[in-house]
Amino acid sequence: MNEFVGTQMRGWDAATFRTASGDPTMRSTVVALTVLESAPDWHRLRTRLERLTLFVPALRMRPLFGAIGMSAPRLAVDPNFDLDVHVRRYRLPSDAGWGGVLDDARRMSLTDFDRDRPLWEAALIEGLPDGQAAFLLKLHHSIADGQATVMMGLNLFEFGPEADPNEAPPPPVPEAEDVGVRDVTYANLADTLRRGTDLAVSTVRGVLDLAKGTVTETQATWEQAWNTLTSIGRMAAVPDGPMSPVMIGRGTTYRFAAFELPFAGVRGAAKAHDLNVNDAFMAAIALGMDAYHRRHGVVVEELRVNVPISLRGDAGDRSGRASNAVSIARFPMPVAGLTAVELMGISHDLVAQWKREPALRLADPLAEVSWLVPVPMLAQAAQASDVTTSNVPGPPMPMYLAGARMLAAYPLVATIGAAVNITMVTYDGGAFIGLSADDRAISDLVNLVEDIRGGFAAVTGAPVGPADRYAQAGDDTRLADEGAPVD
Repeated sequence: MNEFVGTQMRGWDAATFRTASGDPTMRSTVVALTVLESAPDWHRLRTRLERLTLFVPALRMRPLFGAIGMSAPRLAVDPNFDLDVHVRRYRLPSDAGWGGVLDDARRMSLTDFDRDRPLWEAALIEGLPDGQAAFLLKLHHSIADGQATVMMGLNLFEFGPEADPNEAPPPPVPEAEDVGVRDVTYANLADTLRRGTDLAVSTVRGVLDLAKGTVTETQATWEQAWNTLTSIGRMAAVPDGPMSPVMIGRGTTYRFAAFELPFAGVRGAAKAHDLNVNDAFMAAIALGMDAYHRRHGVVVEELRVNVPISLRGDAGDRSGRASNAVSIARFPMPVAGLTAVELMGISHDLVAQWKREPALRLADPLAEVSWLVPVPMLAQAAQASDVTTSNVPGPPMPMYLAGARMLAAYPLVATIGAAVNITMVTYDGGAFIGLSADDRAISDLVNLVEDIRGGFAAVTGAPVGPADRYAQAGDDTRLADEGAPVD
């Protein structure tokens, strides 16, 4: 087999790529927005990015497609890789401010990737207030989940303003050659045959284990089998539609908002009740969502929430060979008329219950099966979710990019079918919240952000940073756009 055909996307990665390609409402991008104290040295930044692509091979790999459209793409080193195609820098107009940064991040996120090149791009934005700059890194979700993005950042950023002379040298530039459709098709067929053989062997082994267990431990064996089957049913169930009577529309565009607060407040609220940070994070979102629906004259008892659960470090962890190591828990979460403490406890119990689901660690096999399901059906299932939440731990100490100190790190993730996506990244004592809202689902983004900020204030018992990073003192309620158009 031609060694330059690379490896085929598998499981969750392949399913993410397929659905994002097949339905524009499922566009799957991650934009990491970092605010820098000053403009970094451009030539040093280019060198850091070149180095990053050598440590993270996926950043030099392009998708390859065979003649048979049902196969997942392969990722192979691009023989025409050119860093300058992926990286650019520019200045914003003097009056653009924070709204201008988010608008550019939105345009970047909503622009499709060039499928003939590696699935990422970056931009340095200069000319921000107080001499600050912003760095945007856009990745396709099929090559990176939230934690993988943070891990990339640790290879890109440095621990001080000066270059570390003892930093490990990067690997050599990988070899690459042009590959024809025929070679890719043959490689796909070989992989399909190999997977079919492995599946047959696994099926036979499973049947034999079931037969053996039936003889030696009948009740325990069949209870385990039944629990796994019912768990798969719960995980694969397709809801009728969103539970919110307000956030019902779904379209192909979304808008971003962002704010921050001290991480100590979130952590302290959870620790005070012997719970974890994610419990406090989800309680804040639930309180905000309850307030937002009441603002619209509706009391909604539950909302359907997606929660990515990391499998890194798990027995089934495949993060050493793939870019996503997550599974998705999806469940109705109570939101109406509950205190922050009650919501933290409910969140803790719901996530813990899903972590015990046997099917949770079958995410990749189930994703493989999804190739038999039409993309519109997968999109319909995704659009039945009201909110996607995710929190990702980042570095607890200051980091620098080509000599410039990073002040903030905001995660801006596509909605991927849900009405709203809210992600938190922690960094250097701060909790940075990125929010994306479907334009058809949310017609008043300013109000939604105000209510979510209120939810965090209620959980932490302290003020939350402004929605406009460069707002004047006391003016913390305005966004660049007073809302989003409704089609």
